[in-house]
Amino acid sequence: MPDIYLAPITKTPKATLSLPGSKSIANRVLLLAAVANGDSIIHNVPEVAEDVVLMLEALTTLGVIIQKISHKDNLSSYKISGGNGVFPVKNASIFCGNSGTSIRFLTSMLAFMDGQYELTGIERMKERPISDLVEAIQMVGADITYSENIGYPPLNTGMFIDNKIAVINISGRVSSQYLTGLLMALPLLRRKITVSIKDELISKPYIDITVAIMQKFGCHIEINGSDYTINPIEYLKAVEYTIEPDASSASYFLALGAIRGDITINNLSNNSLQGDKEFAKCLDIMGAEVSYQTNAINVRSKFIKPININMEAMPDVAMTLAVLALFAHGTSVITGIRSWKVKETDRILAMYTELTKLGASVSITDDSIEISPPAKINPDVAIDTYNDHRMAMCFSLVVAYGVPVTIREYQCVGKTFANYFDIFKQICYI
Repeated sequence: MPDIYLAPITKTPKATLSLPGSKSIANRVLLLAAVANGDSIIHNVPEVAEDVVLMLEALTTLGVIIQKISHKDNLSSYKISGGNGVFPVKNASIFCGNSGTSIRFLTSMLAFMDGQYELTGIERMKERPISDLVEAIQMVGADITYSENIGYPPLNTGMFIDNKIAVINISGRVSSQYLTGLLMALPLLRRKITVSIKDELISKPYIDITVAIMQKFGCHIEINGSDYTINPIEYLKAVEYTIEPDASSASYFLALGAIRGDITINNLSNNSLQGDKEFAKCLDIMGAEVSYQTNAINVRSKFIKPININMEAMPDVAMTLAVLALFAHGTSVITGIRSWKVKETDRILAMYTELTKLGASVSITDDSIEISPPAKINPDVAIDTYNDHRMAMCFSLVVAYGVPVTIREYQCVGKTFANYFDIFKQICYI
């Protein structure tokens, strides 16, 4: 993939943006629609997100009838013809790239169906653990095996025989996506069953998204502390659903507003399903002027203060804070980031390496990063992205300091936001 050179920003960016839909919400809604009873209409599907494209391709491979009914500005509406708990194709190989949501959600769903399926991805996917999810699925009676290394994809599923257990125990320490995948698949059993978190749950706001979306499809979920009980329903009902803008993607532009600008994100508010909407409150702590409007969030630049914060609930946008710390007047400490190590790359090591290149003093642990900004950011640094979309997007903010930077292999942003740099250039340079 090519590199992209970003010149220093010389103006004060001011923009009102309407961003693509959330890939996290999209992949939940698309999969549930595929197993619902009837035709669902899903609006604002972000075709600029590779993760969503991979999910659509997987569902098509599984025989789901998907029809695009409108398209405008890289956003589409689709009609998904649900199979009422089954997929037409009973033997298939599903390629999930490096999409954690795709492989974890599909593994859960396919493991509870009759058929033989292989789930695989790129080499990095084969390094991302999945054993906590697999062990939980096997408790219920799934036939699922590892085809290469134990604990990691690729996986193979076989015939499912429900052993009728009432409680499934699962770990929530590594990824909340394991619990999400399990919760979305369990209504297929059409019986009451409880999922119990046996230790702790990271990124809980993403589970709140899952529960809210499942309720739209007619699921009845009782939550009692760390227990999630799925009550039996005859089938998931078809829906018409509009996907809200991606709050994680919005974080880069909101941070730009905090550094030097005036940025408004449309259709994102304090009532958003996404936990990452709280990122704006982090900017407020750091001294930016933040206002929540009826259906928008606005951030304006001011004096940037350091921050000491636990970001366990929002690990993706914690990366944006780490880069923003370069602009703060003092040392910032971000904790609760141990999940960074099993993301698209080892983000703790990657952030340490690239922030150090820029002149920051950085120290890390398995769950934290401490950043002291340099007196002056080193110019003309080439940032390695490690095929991680969020590395590319968050480090683009460096140019707001007034120094040029090169983002290597910048097209990795296609995982969630393929036209990110087009929008970034438009508001910063034109």
